[in-house]
Amino acid sequence: MRGITATLDAARRSPSAKPYLHVQLHDHDVGSLRLRWRRVHTGIEPDGPCAAAVAGDGALLRVRIDPSTGALTRQRIASPGPDSDFSAWTAVATVAVGPRIGLAASGTRAIIASVRADGRRVEVRESTDGGATFGASSVLAVASGTVTAVACSMGPDGTAAVVYAVGGTVYAVRRFGTARWRSAGAWSRSLATVNALAATFSADHNVLISGTNAAGDAGVWSTIYGAGGAYPPGRWRPLVEVVSAASGTRTTYRVSGTVLADAPQSVFVESYAGGGAYDRVHLAPGVGRTAYTDQLWRDPRPWRHESPHGLAIAAGNGAAWLASPNAVWHAPYPAPAADLTDDVLEATVIEGLHRGRMRLLLRNDDGRYGAADAPAALAAGGELRPAPGYVTSAGEERSEGRAFWITAVRRRYEPGGSTVEVEAVDGWGLLDAWTAPRQFVWAAGGISAARVLTGVMQSAGIRLVGGHPSTESDTLRPAFTVRAGERGTTAVRRLLDMLPDEVAMRDHVAYLFEPRADDAPVAVFGDDDPLLRLSVESGAPAAGWARIFGAGVLAEAVDELALTEGGGAEIVVDENIAAQARADVRADAVLRRSKLALARGELVVRPHPGLEVGDAIAVTSKRASLDAARFRVSGLHTRYVRGGRRAVYEQRIALSDV
Repeated sequence: MRGITATLDAARRSPSAKPYLHVQLHDHDVGSLRLRWRRVHTGIEPDGPCAAAVAGDGALLRVRIDPSTGALTRQRIASPGPDSDFSAWTAVATVAVGPRIGLAASGTRAIIASVRADGRRVEVRESTDGGATFGASSVLAVASGTVTAVACSMGPDGTAAVVYAVGGTVYAVRRFGTARWRSAGAWSRSLATVNALAATFSADHNVLISGTNAAGDAGVWSTIYGAGGAYPPGRWRPLVEVVSAASGTRTTYRVSGTVLADAPQSVFVESYAGGGAYDRVHLAPGVGRTAYTDQLWRDPRPWRHESPHGLAIAAGNGAAWLASPNAVWHAPYPAPAADLTDDVLEATVIEGLHRGRMRLLLRNDDGRYGAADAPAALAAGGELRPAPGYVTSAGEERSEGRAFWITAVRRRYEPGGSTVEVEAVDGWGLLDAWTAPRQFVWAAGGISAARVLTGVMQSAGIRLVGGHPSTESDTLRPAFTVRAGERGTTAVRRLLDMLPDEVAMRDHVAYLFEPRADDAPVAVFGDDDPLLRLSVESGAPAAGWARIFGAGVLAEAVDELALTEGGGAEIVVDENIAAQARADVRADAVLRRSKLALARGELVVRPHPGLEVGDAIAVTSKRASLDAARFRVSGLHTRYVRGGRRAVYEQRIALSDV
């Protein structure tokens, strides 16, 4: 249950408390700021490696390499915007083209990392005036072989790192503050080849890598090189896959940028050398409200630009930038949330175990939500956050934590007025909209079922956290495959069928929990509450006999009462089950899930602002002969109609066995 105050709990029990529904509209992409890119410059420079950064004063810095000559040039736009002149460049030096270029800025400092024309000497140039001028080149390291990639990052106090690769080994040269640079050190991870690097600073040095692994699979990986923030100085965090392609598919990747723009944002090129060859830029955002330390990446999205060199990305001063040598895109951060509360005429919020949706009706008599004047977020993908509550002795109180994403907006014009109807779905709708663009495979004995579930859900932008998960969700390490084209909801339900757990959506976060028969009620409804209606029903569960066939093991569970009431048999064949104890757990879970799916009635009350699907509740009713009878909430249907004789504020609670 979502937390509510004592005054809010008292108000929901009072038949005279004034209803209050707070609704906000956010221009968010599943929890993180939506970046609406607009091209603001098209130039004539030859395409090639490029890097970008935003200085402390908001200036946009760009560096580029001419691939035909190795000429390195730089640029500083003091007040970047759609009308800026992005055509002037300042010559710097001649450098190696293959390793690309690194650029980082923070406060009044900026550094350019490159490799000299001999392909082995890694150098850095530093600015102390926000990128207006740069000092002479300093060699930080002489590599043992040809350098294949270079990048850099810098923190607010001047702490910096230059990372470079030789073959499949990444080396780092670091400093703390503005002290001297230390000697290069090899990382503790392993890849067969590294063809590009990108880096940015946020608590630590966050590094994006592309190349191939020992199996020959091409991919993009993220890692952290510690600077004492969230990770110890000089330590490398294990690699986390962002995207991969199997050896022999003629697909390769090359990273070109990464930055924190509300959430982590990374850019890479996917190149295909077969029929219909292409070099397509992809954007890979992090899951909303996460940091680099979480290492949670959403499924990459193809973008409208093709180039083997990719695009640089930078952020700061309330905006994000994408850049190549001859093009610049700008994305100002969205305006604060729009408050729709006073314009809501009707609202219906439906929440279930595996689905949720919302319908909103807004007044539009003065055209405030017309197509030309409405907030940009009032469109498909916009994020709605309804918060039901009451006017209490403490003021207007509500319970936060619900989020829905718009799927349709209808503007209706009728005699006497006009309205806007909005339809939206919850996190389950996002999962259903996501289809696997390629096959995902987890080998038996690898990671836990909970972590597999995390991997599937984060692809759609949903973060999974453990509320009260089962032991089985942590100990089961199944073989699991998500086929290309499979919907996220299908994959998640297949995985949940292996566990005694369920998933509840809260905002853009999913909570994994095990509904236990001994769960204590989180809310009590009784004769002292304004019970509007109550129905209690009984019926036959789907299963009364579960048989589990595993890898050399067999288990059964029998519910005699369910069989007597007409329940049938459910058969599960799963090679992931190799231990008798695990088979026994699955058999019990099958019967338990069948019991929880059985409808036990419906309770209609004034809305409980904190109640969630999956909560255990107690109901007392003399007329129904119920004395603190325990049920589980299997669904919620909350309806609000503003004021007048048609005013409605009620909640239908679908009940199941606890």
